[in-house]
Amino acid sequence: MPPSPNITSRLNDDVLREIFIRCIYAPQNLSTCFVVGDSTSSIRNFPQLGVSRVSSSWRHVALLTPQLWNNIMILEITNTNLSIAREYLSRANNLPVSITFNQCETDKRRSQLTDFLSSYRLRTLKVHTNASSFHLLLPDLPQRSVADLESLMMFNQNILDSGRESIDLNGIRYPKLAHVSITGVHEISGYSTSYSTSLRIFDGTGLLMTVTESWNLLSCCPSLEDVRLTIMRGVDISRRPVPVPQIQLQHLRLLCLYSRPIIGEIPFSIFIEPLALPAIEELRVPIGRVAWSSTAFQSLAHRSNYFPRLRDFVLRDPTCVVDTSALLKSMPSLKSMSLSLCISSNLVVFDHLALNSLASGLLGPQLQSLSVGYISNEGEFLDMVESRMKNAQMSADGVPAPFTKVEYCTLHYLDVARLHDMQQRGIPIDAT
Repeated sequence: MPPSPNITSRLNDDVLREIFIRCIYAPQNLSTCFVVGDSTSSIRNFPQLGVSRVSSSWRHVALLTPQLWNNIMILEITNTNLSIAREYLSRANNLPVSITFNQCETDKRRSQLTDFLSSYRLRTLKVHTNASSFHLLLPDLPQRSVADLESLMMFNQNILDSGRESIDLNGIRYPKLAHVSITGVHEISGYSTSYSTSLRIFDGTGLLMTVTESWNLLSCCPSLEDVRLTIMRGVDISRRPVPVPQIQLQHLRLLCLYSRPIIGEIPFSIFIEPLALPAIEELRVPIGRVAWSSTAFQSLAHRSNYFPRLRDFVLRDPTCVVDTSALLKSMPSLKSMSLSLCISSNLVVFDHLALNSLASGLLGPQLQSLSVGYISNEGEFLDMVESRMKNAQMSADGVPAPFTKVEYCTLHYLDVARLHDMQQRGIPIDAT
């Protein structure tokens, strides 16, 4: 419940305005975004409306506080809803605004949407749509409307394939763009020949990008911290630059690569050729067949100072044998590793040397979570887990770290009794 107006009447407008702003953006609030088109919401859900209806003086201050009125969601594009949205956003004055469209039929209302968006300086634009053409209206917006755009998110649930189309994220047009998310856009693929140098987060899981296109993105955006890409199989391998450009990604913390069934394997070994990832914390290839090369990955590790911050590594389904000894030597700081969950084609091999080194902590000294696919030498693998836990318990310096999670698969006889005994003794191991 807000304080009594009698108490706050002694506060000047600037102090009261600051209180309102903090009230709006408090973490416990149900929403800082006003929703247009939701008849079921209570006024209590929107603090900006609540504080503006306490008294005439509060309303006066609230209406003159642009920060209370610059964030809106429109559930459905109708003339009535757009009219309400215009009235609401008019109180933001010239402040950059955040606009979310929850159901956006771009094809039918392109002109109307262009006119509406052109009226504002955009800070965040989020669109949920079943249409494939929303990105086509972005070039129609005046430069003034997109010069302050920091976040662009497009979520498309249309699964039709209509071919490759270019999505322009030119850094001159979008100088402040820091976050781009294009997901679920199964029918659109594309890239920009130049990007905003301020880009920090790029989720392109809805775009099919060739290796060269992904290199262009990474080389143009030195500030990238979080990247998720869907890579096409070898579309432009024969046209890749010679020599391959060196791409130093000093700030990149997360890199995740995807594929789709229709495009085959991920050309991972070629993709990583020019990269250096000294700050990487999570490296994931969770979906699709992976064209794996131990030599290429070792070269990447060398260029990346052996990944001093890498904690989480996921490799879904490599196309050739993975030498786990060499792999773990390349990632000495690793805490979590998931390898080849596809049982029928598991090429990850734990030989005697790798298992002994894991047990002693010579390999993966900080490794705590280990998920692998098919294990043919189940007995030796279980011996390793038991020895690792015993060595961790006896360790005075924390090396090796104890396992907190071990998962594996077997196609042969499962030693259920031994597995159950280990679980009863508190060893966190499971098999399928």
